Amino acid sequence: MKTQTKFLLVACLFAAEGASTGFALEGVPDTVAEQPEKGSRLEVRRMTPEAARILEKTRPVESGSIPMPKFVVKSANNNFLLTIGGMINPILGYDIGNNLYKQSDAGISFVTSAIPVPAQAGKKGDFFINPINGSVDLQVVGLANTPNEISGYIKVGTNGINSSIVLQRAYVSWRGFTAGMKLTTMQDDYACQPPTIDPEGPSGCVSNVAYEIGYKSKSYNGFRFAAALDMPSFYSSNGKYRGKDYPLNVEFDGKQVIGEAEQFVPDIPVWVEYSFSQWNRIRISGLLRNYAYRDLVSSKTRHTVGWGAMLSGNIQPAKPVILYYQFAYGHGIGAYLQDIAGKPISFVPDNDRPGRVSASPMMGLNFGISYSPTSKLQFNAMFSESRIWNVADYCNALDESQNYKYALYGAVNCFYNINSFLQWGIEYVWGHRQTWNIGGAHDSRIQTQLAFTF
Repeated sequence: MKTQTKFLLVACLFAAEGASTGFALEGVPDTVAEQPEKGSRLEVRRMTPEAARILEKTRPVESGSIPMPKFVVKSANNNFLLTIGGMINPILGYDIGNNLYKQSDAGISFVTSAIPVPAQAGKKGDFFINPINGSVDLQVVGLANTPNEISGYIKVGTNGINSSIVLQRAYVSWRGFTAGMKLTTMQDDYACQPPTIDPEGPSGCVSNVAYEIGYKSKSYNGFRFAAALDMPSFYSSNGKYRGKDYPLNVEFDGKQVIGEAEQFVPDIPVWVEYSFSQWNRIRISGLLRNYAYRDLVSSKTRHTVGWGAMLSGNIQPAKPVILYYQFAYGHGIGAYLQDIAGKPISFVPDNDRPGRVSASPMMGLNFGISYSPTSKLQFNAMFSESRIWNVADYCNALDESQNYKYALYGAVNCFYNINSFLQWGIEYVWGHRQTWNIGGAHDSRIQTQLAFTF
């Protein structure tokens, strides 16, 4: 409720500011004796192509994002714009093969890493209706169409698990720089996946919300680049040595050999891209991480490096068809891979050197295709895999919910735009989670949505 109150206060402040500068509804005569300058007078209008072009430059591009709002508060010269948009998206579905919906960190999100292993008798299916999947955003642009154009964006909403409203995005953009709470620069927004009803999306997608400050260049004959500093999040093991296959180090087995240390170095994601057109493009991305820890064997603070590389992009062989691709590989990048984020296996004790840490190798793979025969109808299909290596002993020492070797994800869906405010969709999702020592399990989900946007 506190977040809701703050959001309403911000909206009221903007409304008050609009009133003080001559806010007026389009077509309603102004009775105020002293008129403001024509270019600064605010008015409410349906979204115009020019206003949409300005706003979309700094709106997030991601699965489940709120579409461009239908109305805009703007000055006559488009120097100032304000929009409030939202989405209400109730979802109805069936789980077949497992009860993933009932898992505490899943719900309507098809989180393959949360599929229970093994599936339990009497809990191999579930029916759900979820009406708490919604969000509201506010975007403000000042000094539009000038070199000092500045934009602010904020989004709040539910997580589909409970009715609590949480902050989801909050950032400011100016002259190519963006700072705040946003999707990491490492993520390729356009290539990650086609649209899904499932809020989570493919298991191997590079997707992470970070506190970040970054820069993205303008296009130079199709070439662009970006670089950023991310506040790091590390998911390491509990620091107990598990190298039972190393006889010379058997004295350390089961003992605490790694401790925590403060992190002073940010993550550094970068990319370079070449675009033939919006949907014919290729991007090469890189990520550098520094993980600080205490070596309890030598009583020293040490550092180890994590790194990642990614190839991603789109291909449009014909106008109704768009292909999506992404392949990411690295060591210690679990915080950036959708299915592995939160698992304490990105950094584990080095079996060969007690007291040292090893960055675990892992990868994420995505392929997808969209076909839009008309402006109202779209079909999508996708496949994804996420996988981690060299962590068997450390996963086997964890709870079942944390034991992770690889996961597969596949989905097909169809969306139909009933009108500009209402969209219907139907989707089938399949996922499989494999562990190191207790086997694997799968789940299938059939679901439908009726999304209202404004």
